[in-house]
Amino acid sequence: MRTLMYDAERELSVVENEELRRYELLLEGTTAGTLDFRVLGEQRVLGHTEVTAAHRGRGLGTALIQAVLDDLIAEEVRITNYCPAVERFLQGHPTYLVVLDPSHPAIRPRSRSAPLQQLVHAQHSSLWELAAGAQDPEVDGFARRRVLDQFTAVAAQHAAAVADVLLPASRAAADIDTAVLVENLKRFEQALRVLKGRAYGDARFLNISIAETWRDAERLLTEHESFEADVVSSLEQQHSADGADGAVDVARSLAKRQWSSATRPHPNSPHAGLAGRIARRLWRIADSTWDELEGRGLPTQPIEHVNEHSPLTHYLLGTVDDATNTPESDRKDHSASDH
Repeated sequence: MRTLMYDAERELSVVENEELRRYELLLEGTTAGTLDFRVLGEQRVLGHTEVTAAHRGRGLGTALIQAVLDDLIAEEVRITNYCPAVERFLQGHPTYLVVLDPSHPAIRPRSRSAPLQQLVHAQHSSLWELAAGAQDPEVDGFARRRVLDQFTAVAAQHAAAVADVLLPASRAAADIDTAVLVENLKRFEQALRVLKGRAYGDARFLNISIAETWRDAERLLTEHESFEADVVSSLEQQHSADGADGAVDVARSLAKRQWSSATRPHPNSPHAGLAGRIARRLWRIADSTWDELEGRGLPTQPIEHVNEHSPLTHYLLGTVDDATNTPESDRKDHSASDH
């Protein structure tokens, strides 16, 4: 590990853990906070900052972020930032804005007016959380393999949903190279296939380093995240200019499609056009059959309620669920009036 900062008086230090791809804030030798990162060429992509519950409210998150940014600026490394905590720090300390890479902007902050960005950001956050859990050395091998299985399943479903929904929608955008997106999807699914095969002892992949395979998978996921951000931004701008709610429809379709897609990667199948749609439907039938026979434990599909207080609706639109803030007496009155 490389030490970025050490404060002897507070017994506080910040180190770079290259193996786990995160910066760690150590308090008296114990990890009190982390900031995930990914390497993309000469660039760093900052993910999620977290301080353990017992150490919050003491400014440790700020100390961690400042130490990381000081080091990156000193090393002349530019970043793409996806972390709200880092964004707040940058807004409050404008001299640090020089660390941002203007040629690779981050996804715009989520808002009520950007439901598609909000959904995609949430999906990728879930994927990175599963990826981190599947590589956590403090978790026993069986549990890590189970999380890895969930990661490959959710990632395969997301890739299929992107091919089914975002790819056709992006063809109308002149600034999107759909061929590049398709190629990235195929290579990412191949990496997922190797990861799953390596974990389950597939003889074809036993001579491949699991650490190297994870690096490839994370690199391709980072590239995909960047491509997808461009597609989503273009679609949001297009629908905003048209004054339509098309982005909401795309977000809803993407959310639904993810949970009705194949749970295994199929990199050699068609991805575009009618052939791609047919292939994904057939693989969905085959994969769900195998999942049932194997008793495979995968994340379950969220329930979409039909009433006006649907969690999915509030999730996609970024609005407050008024039902959760309605007094109990009012809710009883509404229920009575419905009958």
